[in-house]
Amino acid sequence: MEAVNAELSRIHVLDPAVAGRIAAGEVIERPASIVKELIENALDAGATAIAIEIRNGGLDLVRVSDDGAGIVREDVATAFERFATSKLATVEDLSAIRTLGFRGEALAAIAAVSRVEMVTRARSEVEGTRIVVQEGRSVLSPAASPVGCSVTVTELFANAPARRKFLKSPLREAELCRATVVRYALAYPRIAFRLRVDDRETLVAPPASLIERTAICLGRDIVNEMIPVTWEAADLKVHGLISRPSLGRSDRQAQFFYVNGRPIRSGLLAVALERPYAGRLPLGRHPVGIVFIEISPTAVDVNVHPTKAEVRFMHERSAYWAVAQAVEGALHPFPRQETVDTLRWPFADFATAPYVPLREVGTGYNALSELRAVGQLHQSYILAQSPEGLTIIDPHAAHEAILFERLLRGEPGQEISPPYLLLLTTSEAEAVGDHLDVFRELGIEVEPFGPETLVVRSLPAPLMHVPLADLVTALAQEIQRHSAAQAGDLRETLAMRAACLAAIKAGDILSFDQMQKLVDEIAAYWSPGVCPHGRPAFITLSMDELDRRFLRR
Repeated sequence: MEAVNAELSRIHVLDPAVAGRIAAGEVIERPASIVKELIENALDAGATAIAIEIRNGGLDLVRVSDDGAGIVREDVATAFERFATSKLATVEDLSAIRTLGFRGEALAAIAAVSRVEMVTRARSEVEGTRIVVQEGRSVLSPAASPVGCSVTVTELFANAPARRKFLKSPLREAELCRATVVRYALAYPRIAFRLRVDDRETLVAPPASLIERTAICLGRDIVNEMIPVTWEAADLKVHGLISRPSLGRSDRQAQFFYVNGRPIRSGLLAVALERPYAGRLPLGRHPVGIVFIEISPTAVDVNVHPTKAEVRFMHERSAYWAVAQAVEGALHPFPRQETVDTLRWPFADFATAPYVPLREVGTGYNALSELRAVGQLHQSYILAQSPEGLTIIDPHAAHEAILFERLLRGEPGQEISPPYLLLLTTSEAEAVGDHLDVFRELGIEVEPFGPETLVVRSLPAPLMHVPLADLVTALAQEIQRHSAAQAGDLRETLAMRAACLAAIKAGDILSFDQMQKLVDEIAAYWSPGVCPHGRPAFITLSMDELDRRFLRR
């Protein structure tokens, strides 16, 4: 053993095959990474139409075809070597990158962890070329091909089974691939995109304007709430679409940022987008945004992340300030709702409540059945008298627990007249459509009404006051996050989300009747004293503890 350890401690150069797989791990994390790299190659090749096909979430097949410039036969084999590219020539070129790809390692990284077949033809050639690359070996042959390039990837991570184990379910991987296609389809509306998932077309986006492309990718209901944004100074320009304050999402997944046409992720840009919405958009809601930043290539470094998902601005504050100014200007017609908290005596209406002697102890005490509401503290916690002493109730957590139990019991749905038509994104509509039985078990009667439209016919009583668009969108997003869950688990997950949306919120001012009703429901419905997320619904301070606090004992 000591000899082996001594041998391993010696420094040596890794075998090229091992080094290739390590480098591939930085670039190719999952099928969506392959889709991203191949789409970028197609865009750099001047494609006007790009077709993407995936099977079994991309685990069995990923194919990207385009009508770009293609590759001449002499360069086909070279394209699969590491750091082989047509986009850079000198060190100086790195300081002014204008293409999406530039490192020359995408094809090599893909071939290191899969079997790759490429069929391509350059416009100057009359005959195409096919190359098959696997495990470092390649076979080149003539082939019939239109001008352009088609890359087919199979047997992903067959030589790295440990990597395959860390992938999500095929449904989730397919959704990540679709999200990647949408990200580029929004960035390049003048280029046609087509996506097929398991032989079913899930996205068809012909050349269009940005507003038309947004309707295809995100849904017509979102487009109706979008407004243009534009700002320009010197060599910095910001433009795109943002949502009115009337539209908000529960997460930031509908925020897209592009720098010189390159999709990026940036928490600081998200903050710059959202800050002008303060006072216009409710807390916990996030705007929708498609924001393009155009800046001199010499003022931005795109070579700071393995997958080029992040960039570094030479003048960061200027870029973030420009986005905030552009959004503020677009939102100017929508005034802020300035609110000033006023002092309010929480027991102002105490005299209207029935008087209960503090020392009264009823008979037949059962759980919390003898609670009596006495007031609301800071528009939040309910104070109630109990036989033991003082019970402090979190109304949101308690109400959420009650609604969760009611939904799980399967309350009958109440008919909505007329039925409500709801527009969603294609992926959200598919998520709901694949789990209609789970919705029915919760008392929600919903049916598909086209590829992006649902019709809601009935809701259970606990959900009747929740805005339908917010409810169904939130449940669809929950399905996407829990796509691998079993049916029973998914039912509970959706019940938890629906109950959270419908429950009383912190800051809601409750009348004494509303407080007492909530207190009575706590006793009527079984509850372990916690909300579905595990937070306490109430705590009790006993008379003994109060006496000790006031030094009576």
